[in-house]
Amino acid sequence: MARARGDEKREPVTYDEFQKVLDTTPLFMRETPKDTGGDYVLEALKSLVFEGEGDEVAINFKNHGNELYAQKSYRDAIDAYTSGLDSGPADEALRVSLLNNRAACNIALRNMGAVLRDTSAIIALAAAKNKDPPSKALYRAAQALVSLERWAEARDAVARGRGLWSEGANQKVWDALAAQIEAGERRVSEREERARRTTITDAARKLAIATRGLIVANTSEPPDIPEPLHFDPAALVDAPLFPKEAAEAWVAPTAATPLIFPVFFLYPQYGQSDLVTHFHEETSFDDQLAPIFPATPTSTSPEWSPWDEKHEYYTNNLVVYVETVQRRLLKVGKEITLREVLAKAVKITDKGRDGVPLRDGLLSFVVLPKGKVEKEWIEDFKRVRDGESARR
Repeated sequence: MARARGDEKREPVTYDEFQKVLDTTPLFMRETPKDTGGDYVLEALKSLVFEGEGDEVAINFKNHGNELYAQKSYRDAIDAYTSGLDSGPADEALRVSLLNNRAACNIALRNMGAVLRDTSAIIALAAAKNKDPPSKALYRAAQALVSLERWAEARDAVARGRGLWSEGANQKVWDALAAQIEAGERRVSEREERARRTTITDAARKLAIATRGLIVANTSEPPDIPEPLHFDPAALVDAPLFPKEAAEAWVAPTAATPLIFPVFFLYPQYGQSDLVTHFHEETSFDDQLAPIFPATPTSTSPEWSPWDEKHEYYTNNLVVYVETVQRRLLKVGKEITLREVLAKAVKITDKGRDGVPLRDGLLSFVVLPKGKVEKEWIEDFKRVRDGESARR
């Protein structure tokens, strides 16, 4: 005949077995399970079967641990408190004190997982007795949870801890933790929102590049660009990253949102170049060349380039060319915008779609003085290009 459950013999429960149960039990258990089936360890939790003798030995270890803690010898103090627990003290308050003190050492060593193991044991034992957990255990658990960025659990610990403290100075420690939790949750929220916006913006930028007919070509060793291609900030709808209600006001850029390009102006006559870091696509080449070169032969501002000893490079005397992916050479109207230039370069040929290359996020344009230099450079370009085509 089957024996009644109350007549069944209980096996001794070790601390290690008890700890394994805690690892799978909610930290802030509001009440102990009523139906534990064959789990004798949970039964032990309910009845606090942490019995044993050796209170005097445990007290000695505790006192020694306290001395070591005061000396900041935290690892040795942990060993002392552990030895105290291993001695099997019968006094519940003594066991709780040893666990609490060991948790304090682990906080000092930033071993937050160990802190949670000890404080969860204390909290679970209190729950088994239908008592409030010791405030120190709650506080140290909250500290560990904050450090581990487990914000929801930390907030619960603080809320329960506040309920245990009377009004006054002690409330300040919980207020400080609550402020850390709020700041941590804000950081997480901002980080997630920033990542979300980055993903959306990157996709919009790729679409904008394709819409403009640019053909992306990346190399294995891209140059270091101070300011990569980006959307015009003035055309974007800004919104704070936090709180969520305010973040929802953010509007993603579209393919039509203006772009700002890094652009190389190449001067092959002298093997020189300039990097224009912010070439807004709605501005013209005249707009971008004006700050670099004088307007006329008699102008003194801006200064003449040191390599332009003949003073040929002034804006009224300059022409601009761009080479497409299929090596078509196009003359650029200096008075039209970059966006218009890119659109005019798009062409479907028997080789496929052609357009201006975007190499490593950069656009490149050749700048030459009108006349002989221009003519000779064009002839040389075509000779090289046609020679390469003939060899294919």
